[in-house]
Amino acid sequence: MENYKNLKDMELIYELLSSLQTKSKAESNLKVMEESNSYYGLPFEPTIGDLVNKPWLIEKLDLTARQTKVLNLIRECLTRVNNSKTTIGFQITSSMELGAALQERFANKPQEEVWLFCLNNQYKVVREECVFKGTLNTSTVHPRDIFRIAIESNSKYIVIAHNHPSGNTTPSSPDMAITKRLSQIGEVVGIELVDHLIIGDDYYSFREEQQL
Repeated sequence: MENYKNLKDMELIYELLSSLQTKSKAESNLKVMEESNSYYGLPFEPTIGDLVNKPWLIEKLDLTARQTKVLNLIRECLTRVNNSKTTIGFQITSSMELGAALQERFANKPQEEVWLFCLNNQYKVVREECVFKGTLNTSTVHPRDIFRIAIESNSKYIVIAHNHPSGNTTPSSPDMAITKRLSQIGEVVGIELVDHLIIGDDYYSFREEQQL
């Protein structure tokens, strides 16, 4: 059985498309997705979240009726799985509440995952998305991707959360650097970084520790 755990989202989407059609068509469709998924003319790599949240992307692809049906069925399955554990609609009134909710989500995850939570002016989650999987550092988490999603969602605030598989929630130097960077950019674009949570055996809140 193939192991796709370490693939980037764009690579995973390519594997999915190439299982339904020729590799050349899959490559062509992936390029269409990337060109259609732009922000102010800058193309961004498509993500699994885009596949779920932007059904119009599928409509732009060169697919047979059967291939379109398969992708839409997969999209619906992903949507239902996501909704079964979603925080969308959840009103964040404290870091402790969100930290407790995320401990179950991150339990036994073998690698770090970075999640973005977009909030409206009532601190309700309007969108959540995994923006990165792997080892967290300043070169792998791109503020432009985070704030693109936040702007698309008409967010007033954002919360970032990621896990430490070791269970130790002490923030690393990259954790501190990313938090500072996102906070500074948030001030410029008018979308406040409310908190950055590290989830492990317990949780660490930059807000509660007065690091924000």
